[in-house]
Amino acid sequence: MAVIRPNPTLSNDLISEILVRLPVKSILCFQLVCKDWLSLIKCPTFVKSQLLHAITTQTDPTFIISRYEHHQKKIFSLLHANSREIVADLQIPYSPGDFNTIIVGSANGIVCFVVAVNFPKYKASIYLWNPAIRRSKLIPSYSNELRRWLGYDGFGYDPIDDDYKVVRVLSRPSSSSKHRLFSAEVYSTNNNVWRKVLDPIDIPSMGNFDVCVNGYLCSIGKYGMMSFDLNKEVFNFATKLPVICDHDEARIIEFNKSIAIAILINASNDDETDWKLDRMLDKKINMWSLDDDTCLSGGGVEASWTMMFSIDLAMPVELCLGYFCNRDLLLLIRGNDYTWKSWNDYKWISCNADKREAKIIPLPVYMAKRNYYCDLDKYTESLVSLAGFEQVNWPAGGDDN
Repeated sequence: MAVIRPNPTLSNDLISEILVRLPVKSILCFQLVCKDWLSLIKCPTFVKSQLLHAITTQTDPTFIISRYEHHQKKIFSLLHANSREIVADLQIPYSPGDFNTIIVGSANGIVCFVVAVNFPKYKASIYLWNPAIRRSKLIPSYSNELRRWLGYDGFGYDPIDDDYKVVRVLSRPSSSSKHRLFSAEVYSTNNNVWRKVLDPIDIPSMGNFDVCVNGYLCSIGKYGMMSFDLNKEVFNFATKLPVICDHDEARIIEFNKSIAIAILINASNDDETDWKLDRMLDKKINMWSLDDDTCLSGGGVEASWTMMFSIDLAMPVELCLGYFCNRDLLLLIRGNDYTWKSWNDYKWISCNADKREAKIIPLPVYMAKRNYYCDLDKYTESLVSLAGFEQVNWPAGGDDN
């Protein structure tokens, strides 16, 4: 008579170790296996383990990008950095209509984007969204709804309080002087409220903050570098740049979980006084890394920068975006000869930090035809869900995976 053996079982720890290695879409399907698996996958500890595994094992970084197709339809997509292949077109969790939609930032799988309502009257709705689990929320309106105020936004993660925060810097003309008036508020997902902070003295020069690193939102302002401590909720405008530069020729970039800055300068080192002629000169990219981010909190700590490399691009360009990917600096640039064709002639350039050389990256045909790139942020697929998140109701037949 054959011996009846019990069904083999796996420990919860081993099941967890297996599941965290799967794509989020598969993990969500496994919620249906049994109540124990559902409970495991919903557990905050498992959610953090999955996120940590995704961040530490990501060999092909993913970006979330927005771009116009034929200058009309705006498309949101996921792009693999190494292959430059679009792996998915996404559906944003609202009916876009004729509104202007801008990606503010991405942190731990949560994407923040702004929808300009009745553009250009400067009122905006701000959404937080996790595309992987198809859940989102419309956050409360910021208190200052004056139509003439322009908004400049930032989004990031505060690792000290385990909180996701949105910062909105507002600017409007002053009736009594040539200077603009600035105001700022910060929204906390933990508290679900906006709180006014001390008025800033500068605004991000390119519309939104460039990056969020280690709990600091950083950007090039109109008058220099600016940062915002998400935990202390204070601005710092005292961080000195390695060289004096125009605000539209520099970008703050994340490098090895710290701060770096890319600056365009004339390849000939000539200073052209006519700004139109200056922009038509060949450029080179200079890169510095910040030695210690302690200076970003202020308190009199002086910034120290180390020169990483200088690479001749051998063309007149405008710097749009920049990200590090596997030791290479990935730049999104566009032409700069003031023609409509050049203005929409976007190129990807890879700058090899070790070889100190730059090369244009060829794009797939279907990507090249979908030009006019708007926003690009690093994206990590995760199970993170925030208080107030609701399931996205997709249109009939709509599926982004």
